[in-house]
Amino acid sequence: MNNPLVSIITVVYNGEAFIEQAIKSVLNQTYQNIEYIVIDGASTDKTLQLINQYQAKISTIISEKDTGIYNAMNKGLALAKGEIIALLNADDYYELDTINSVVNHFNLNNTDIVYGNLTKLRAINGKVYFKEVAPDISLMEKTMPIFHPATFIKKQVYDKIGGFNEAYKLSADYDFIYRAYNAGYNFNYINQTLTFFRIGGASNVNCNSYKEGYQILKSYNSPYANDMKGLIGKCKRKNAARKIASIIINITGLKSWNEKRLIKKWE
Repeated sequence: MNNPLVSIITVVYNGEAFIEQAIKSVLNQTYQNIEYIVIDGASTDKTLQLINQYQAKISTIISEKDTGIYNAMNKGLALAKGEIIALLNADDYYELDTINSVVNHFNLNNTDIVYGNLTKLRAINGKVYFKEVAPDISLMEKTMPIFHPATFIKKQVYDKIGGFNEAYKLSADYDFIYRAYNAGYNFNYINQTLTFFRIGGASNVNCNSYKEGYQILKSYNSPYANDMKGLIGKCKRKNAARKIASIIINITGLKSWNEKRLIKKWE
Protein backbone atom coordinates (compact mmCIF):
# COMPACT_ATOMS: atom_id res chain seq x y z
CA MET A 1 0.00 0.00 0.00
CA ASN A 2 2.86 2.38 0.95
CA ASN A 3 1.05 5.72 0.52
CA PRO A 4 -2.66 4.81 0.14
CA LEU A 5 -5.50 7.28 -0.12
CA VAL A 6 -7.35 7.35 3.21
CA SER A 7 -11.02 8.41 3.21
CA ILE A 8 -12.30 10.02 6.40
CA ILE A 9 -16.06 10.47 6.70
CA THR A 10 -17.73 12.79 9.21
CA VAL A 11 -21.50 12.91 9.52
CA VAL A 12 -23.06 15.73 11.48
CA TYR A 13 -26.36 17.36 12.38
CA ASN A 14 -26.46 20.57 14.41
CA GLY A 15 -22.92 20.05 15.67
CA GLU A 16 -21.69 23.65 15.74
CA ALA A 17 -20.07 23.23 19.17
CA PHE A 18 -17.36 20.78 18.12
CA ILE A 19 -17.44 20.25 14.34
CA GLU A 20 -14.56 22.66 13.74
CA GLN A 21 -12.27 20.74 16.08
CA ALA A 22 -13.11 17.50 14.26
CA ILE A 23 -12.39 19.09 10.87
CA LYS A 24 -9.09 20.60 11.98
CA SER A 25 -7.94 17.27 13.43
CA VAL A 26 -8.31 15.73 9.96
CA LEU A 27 -6.87 18.61 7.94
CA ASN A 28 -3.85 18.96 10.25
CA GLN A 29 -2.80 15.31 10.10
CA THR A 30 0.89 14.61 9.49
CA TYR A 31 -0.23 12.16 6.78
CA GLN A 32 -1.28 14.04 3.65
CA ASN A 33 -2.97 11.62 1.25
CA ILE A 34 -6.44 12.06 2.73
CA GLU A 35 -9.87 12.38 1.16
CA TYR A 36 -12.20 14.12 3.61
CA ILE A 37 -15.96 13.73 3.17
CA VAL A 38 -18.44 15.64 5.34
CA ILE A 39 -22.12 14.69 5.28
CA ASP A 40 -24.40 17.24 6.96
CA GLY A 41 -28.01 16.36 7.69
CA ALA A 42 -29.35 19.83 6.75
CA SER A 43 -28.32 21.41 10.05
CA THR A 44 -30.32 24.40 11.31
CA ASP A 45 -27.53 25.92 13.41
CA LYS A 46 -24.14 27.29 12.27
CA THR A 47 -22.70 23.85 11.43
CA LEU A 48 -22.75 24.25 7.65
CA GLN A 49 -21.32 27.76 7.89
CA LEU A 50 -18.37 26.39 9.88
CA ILE A 51 -17.88 23.50 7.45
CA ASN A 52 -17.89 25.83 4.45
CA GLN A 53 -15.02 27.84 5.95
CA TYR A 54 -12.85 24.80 5.11
CA GLN A 55 -14.51 24.03 1.78
CA ALA A 56 -11.27 24.40 -0.20
CA LYS A 57 -9.61 21.65 1.87
CA ILE A 58 -12.56 19.25 2.19
CA SER A 59 -12.95 16.84 -0.71
CA THR A 60 -16.74 16.55 -0.62
CA ILE A 61 -19.46 18.37 1.33
CA ILE A 62 -23.09 17.27 1.18
CA SER A 63 -25.88 18.94 3.12
CA GLU A 64 -29.28 17.29 2.88
CA LYS A 65 -31.79 15.52 5.08
CA ASP A 66 -31.20 11.88 5.93
CA THR A 67 -33.09 9.14 7.71
CA GLY A 68 -30.54 8.66 10.48
CA ILE A 69 -26.84 8.54 11.25
CA TYR A 70 -26.23 5.25 9.42
CA ASN A 71 -28.04 6.49 6.34
CA ALA A 72 -25.65 9.46 6.34
CA MET A 73 -22.66 7.16 6.86
CA ASN A 74 -23.74 4.99 3.94
CA LYS A 75 -23.87 8.10 1.76
CA GLY A 76 -20.28 8.80 2.71
CA LEU A 77 -19.21 5.20 2.04
CA ALA A 78 -20.75 5.37 -1.44
CA LEU A 79 -18.55 8.38 -2.23
CA ALA A 80 -15.32 7.16 -0.64
CA LYS A 81 -12.46 6.32 -3.01
CA GLY A 82 -9.73 5.58 -0.49
CA GLU A 83 -8.11 2.19 0.06
CA ILE A 84 -8.69 2.74 3.78
CA ILE A 85 -11.88 4.21 5.27
CA ALA A 86 -12.66 5.62 8.71
CA LEU A 87 -15.59 7.41 10.30
CA LEU A 88 -14.93 10.32 12.65
CA ASN A 89 -17.84 11.59 14.74
CA ALA A 90 -18.52 15.32 14.59
CA ASP A 91 -17.73 15.83 18.28
CA ASP A 92 -14.59 13.66 18.32
CA TYR A 93 -11.09 14.36 17.03
CA TYR A 94 -7.90 12.56 16.02
CA GLU A 95 -4.40 12.63 17.43
CA LEU A 96 -2.09 14.61 15.13
CA ASP A 97 -0.27 11.47 13.97
CA THR A 98 -3.23 9.05 13.92
CA ILE A 99 -3.50 8.47 10.17
CA ASN A 100 0.25 8.10 9.72
CA SER A 101 0.39 5.50 12.50
CA VAL A 102 -2.54 3.58 11.03
CA VAL A 103 -1.12 3.56 7.49
CA ASN A 104 2.24 2.33 8.81
CA HIS A 105 0.42 -0.42 10.68
CA PHE A 106 -1.39 -1.52 7.53
CA ASN A 107 1.90 -1.49 5.61
CA LEU A 108 3.65 -3.64 8.21
CA ASN A 109 0.85 -6.12 8.85
CA ASN A 110 -1.26 -8.30 6.58
CA THR A 111 -4.60 -7.09 7.88
CA ASP A 112 -7.97 -5.79 6.77
CA ILE A 113 -9.00 -3.80 9.84
CA VAL A 114 -6.85 -1.77 12.23
CA TYR A 115 -8.34 -0.70 15.56
CA GLY A 116 -6.86 1.11 18.53
CA ASN A 117 -7.47 2.81 21.84
CA LEU A 118 -9.92 5.59 22.55
CA THR A 119 -9.38 8.43 25.00
CA LYS A 120 -12.62 9.61 26.51
CA LEU A 121 -12.85 13.22 27.54
CA ARG A 122 -15.37 14.88 29.79
CA ALA A 123 -15.80 18.46 30.94
CA ILE A 124 -16.61 18.84 34.64
CA ASN A 125 -16.98 22.27 36.20
CA GLY A 126 -15.07 23.92 33.37
CA LYS A 127 -12.14 21.51 33.40
CA VAL A 128 -11.54 18.70 30.90
CA TYR A 129 -10.58 15.22 32.13
CA PHE A 130 -9.17 12.39 30.01
CA LYS A 131 -9.29 8.61 30.36
CA GLU A 132 -7.73 6.17 27.87
CA VAL A 133 -9.60 2.91 27.31
CA ALA A 134 -8.51 -0.17 25.37
CA PRO A 135 -10.71 -2.47 23.25
CA ASP A 136 -11.13 -6.21 23.78
CA ILE A 137 -11.99 -8.10 20.62
CA SER A 138 -12.53 -11.31 22.61
CA LEU A 139 -15.91 -9.80 23.58
CA MET A 140 -17.20 -9.95 19.99
CA GLU A 141 -19.98 -12.43 20.79
CA LYS A 142 -21.07 -10.47 23.86
CA THR A 143 -20.98 -6.78 22.98
CA MET A 144 -19.35 -4.22 20.68
CA PRO A 145 -15.69 -5.11 21.33
CA ILE A 146 -13.85 -2.26 19.60
CA PHE A 147 -14.37 1.48 19.22
CA HIS A 148 -15.77 2.46 15.86
CA PRO A 149 -14.25 6.00 15.92
CA ALA A 150 -10.83 4.37 16.42
CA THR A 151 -11.25 1.75 13.68
CA PHE A 152 -9.88 1.88 10.12
CA ILE A 153 -11.13 -0.54 7.48
CA LYS A 154 -10.01 -1.39 3.95
CA LYS A 155 -12.51 -0.32 1.32
CA GLN A 156 -12.57 -3.84 -0.11
CA VAL A 157 -14.24 -5.03 3.11
CA TYR A 158 -17.16 -2.64 2.58
CA ASP A 159 -17.26 -3.54 -1.11
CA LYS A 160 -17.65 -7.24 -0.31
CA ILE A 161 -19.95 -7.29 2.74
CA GLY A 162 -21.84 -4.03 2.30
CA GLY A 163 -22.27 -0.99 4.51
CA PHE A 164 -24.46 -0.36 7.54
CA ASN A 165 -27.82 -2.04 8.05
CA GLU A 166 -30.12 0.97 8.39
CA ALA A 167 -32.75 -1.12 10.15
CA TYR A 168 -30.59 -0.55 13.24
CA LYS A 169 -30.73 3.05 14.43
CA LEU A 170 -28.17 2.84 17.25
CA SER A 171 -26.05 -0.28 16.81
CA ALA A 172 -25.48 -0.79 13.07
CA ASP A 173 -21.74 -0.36 13.65
CA TYR A 174 -21.77 -3.43 15.91
CA ASP A 175 -23.70 -5.37 13.28
CA PHE A 176 -21.13 -4.38 10.66
CA ILE A 177 -18.12 -5.30 12.82
CA TYR A 178 -19.69 -8.66 13.71
CA ARG A 179 -20.39 -9.29 10.02
CA ALA A 180 -16.77 -8.55 9.12
CA TYR A 181 -15.58 -10.80 11.95
CA ASN A 182 -17.81 -13.66 10.77
CA ALA A 183 -16.59 -13.18 7.20
CA GLY A 184 -13.06 -13.97 8.35
CA TYR A 185 -11.42 -10.58 7.89
CA ASN A 186 -8.21 -9.95 9.82
CA PHE A 187 -8.35 -7.51 12.75
CA ASN A 188 -5.11 -5.98 13.99
CA TYR A 189 -4.73 -3.96 17.20
CA ILE A 190 -2.56 -0.88 17.59
CA ASN A 191 -1.85 -0.06 21.23
CA GLN A 192 -2.20 3.72 21.19
CA THR A 193 -4.91 6.35 21.34
CA LEU A 194 -6.19 7.04 17.85
CA THR A 195 -9.28 9.10 18.64
CA PHE A 196 -10.54 11.39 21.39
CA PHE A 197 -14.17 10.66 22.21
CA ARG A 198 -16.27 13.33 23.93
CA ILE A 199 -18.93 12.18 26.35
CA GLY A 200 -21.69 14.25 27.91
CA GLY A 201 -22.99 14.60 31.42
CA ALA A 202 -25.23 12.25 33.35
CA SER A 203 -27.69 11.81 30.51
CA ASN A 204 -29.64 8.58 30.21
CA VAL A 205 -28.36 5.72 28.11
CA ASN A 206 -30.71 4.82 25.27
CA CYS A 207 -31.88 1.35 26.25
CA ASN A 208 -32.89 0.65 22.66
CA SER A 209 -29.19 0.06 21.96
CA TYR A 210 -29.45 -3.05 24.12
CA LYS A 211 -32.59 -4.13 22.27
CA GLU A 212 -30.74 -3.82 18.98
CA GLY A 213 -27.72 -5.55 20.49
CA TYR A 214 -29.94 -8.49 21.41
CA GLN A 215 -31.33 -8.63 17.86
CA ILE A 216 -27.81 -8.55 16.42
CA LEU A 217 -26.48 -11.28 18.69
CA LYS A 218 -29.54 -13.41 18.00
CA SER A 219 -29.10 -12.98 14.24
CA TYR A 220 -25.53 -14.31 14.51
CA ASN A 221 -26.55 -17.14 16.85
CA SER A 222 -24.38 -15.82 19.66
CA PRO A 223 -24.66 -17.89 22.86
CA TYR A 224 -24.73 -14.61 24.78
CA ALA A 225 -27.86 -13.17 23.16
CA ASN A 226 -29.99 -13.71 26.27
CA ASP A 227 -27.35 -12.00 28.41
CA MET A 228 -27.76 -8.91 26.26
CA LYS A 229 -31.54 -9.20 26.53
CA GLY A 230 -31.19 -9.11 30.31
CA LEU A 231 -29.34 -5.79 30.08
CA ILE A 232 -32.43 -4.07 28.67
CA GLY A 233 -34.23 -4.16 32.02
CA LYS A 234 -31.03 -3.29 33.88
CA CYS A 235 -30.58 -0.24 31.66
CA LYS A 236 -34.10 0.98 32.39
CA ARG A 237 -33.57 0.59 36.13
CA LYS A 238 -30.26 2.48 35.96
CA ASN A 239 -31.85 5.31 34.02
CA ALA A 240 -34.65 5.55 36.58
CA ALA A 241 -32.07 5.64 39.39
CA ARG A 242 -30.11 8.38 37.59
CA LYS A 243 -33.25 10.47 37.22
CA ILE A 244 -34.10 10.14 40.91
CA ALA A 245 -30.51 10.91 41.92
CA SER A 246 -30.50 14.01 39.71
CA ILE A 247 -33.69 15.28 41.36
CA ILE A 248 -32.30 14.67 44.85
CA ILE A 249 -29.00 16.40 44.00
CA ASN A 250 -30.81 19.47 42.68
CA ILE A 251 -33.23 19.67 45.60
CA THR A 252 -30.62 19.18 48.33
CA GLY A 253 -27.96 21.39 46.78
CA LEU A 254 -25.46 18.58 46.36
CA LYS A 255 -24.28 19.68 42.92
CA SER A 256 -20.81 20.60 44.21
CA TRP A 257 -20.51 17.26 46.00
CA ASN A 258 -21.57 15.40 42.85
CA GLU A 259 -19.00 17.26 40.76
CA LYS A 260 -16.25 16.28 43.23
CA ARG A 261 -17.43 12.67 43.05
CA LEU A 262 -17.26 12.71 39.25
CA ILE A 263 -13.83 14.36 39.27
CA LYS A 264 -12.49 11.67 41.59
CA LYS A 265 -13.66 9.00 39.13
CA TRP A 266 -11.90 10.74 36.25
CA GLU A 267 -8.63 11.69 37.90
